[in-house]
Amino acid sequence: MAAKPVVLLVGITGMMGDKIASAILDKGKMDLIAIVRPNSSNNASKQQRLDEFKARGVVIVEGDLLDKPSLFKACEGVEAIVSAANASANDKIMVEGQTNLIEAAEAKGVKRMIPSDYSVDYRKLDWGDNYNLDLRQKVFNILEQSNLSYTLILNGCFTEILFSPYLQVFDFEAGTFNYWGDGETVFDTTTTDDTAKYVAEAIADPEMANAALEIAGDVISMKQTLATYQQVTGKKLNVKHLGSVADLESWIEQKKTDRFVSQ
Repeated sequence: MAAKPVVLLVGITGMMGDKIASAILDKGKMDLIAIVRPNSSNNASKQQRLDEFKARGVVIVEGDLLDKPSLFKACEGVEAIVSAANASANDKIMVEGQTNLIEAAEAKGVKRMIPSDYSVDYRKLDWGDNYNLDLRQKVFNILEQSNLSYTLILNGCFTEILFSPYLQVFDFEAGTFNYWGDGETVFDTTTTDDTAKYVAEAIADPEMANAALEIAGDVISMKQTLATYQQVTGKKLNVKHLGSVADLESWIEQKKTDRFVSQ
């Protein structure tokens, strides 16, 4: 029996990486290596999860995106790479770390890479429209100029994030629903579980080389999101309109200024 192609996964101890690892294993088409930082064993819950993955056949190797020699070693014999690097960790990991990974992959003959996007299609935006998406664009530019082929996973917004404090849309403690604009503009949203399954399908499909997988579990507006939540839960939230799109743009610019001053 021919050996299965090997995938190297970055970020297995994170929420998205964990789900991607499970989806790839469930798919059963590729063997999996996961690179983890040396101090991961200090976290009991993460170590327990790594032990569970080991029991399913995942090979765990130590390394760090900012430690180039460890990446060269991790890329030995690897067919493809899936990055689920934590975009919120810091800019250096997102750009410099993934650039290091691309260079190591090129040197070791890796064929394809899925960068850590899992977002809207940043290629349609102008520089400066969104700071976090600019980081993704920087990595994509480097990847596109490398010898690797690529697959982009563009799933819109994670459905779960809509309900988290991060977006400040639902404030369950205050019992409010907050939105900007007219609330009628639709946007793409996909659950993290479904996104992980799409990643597993894409990395196992050679026809997805040099392509973007654009997916949407739903296309919905803010007002539709609120109506669905209230219908499903039977709970009514107070609606708070925060301002127009122009007001939102001004708010964003002020936040950028505040961040620059604090640095």
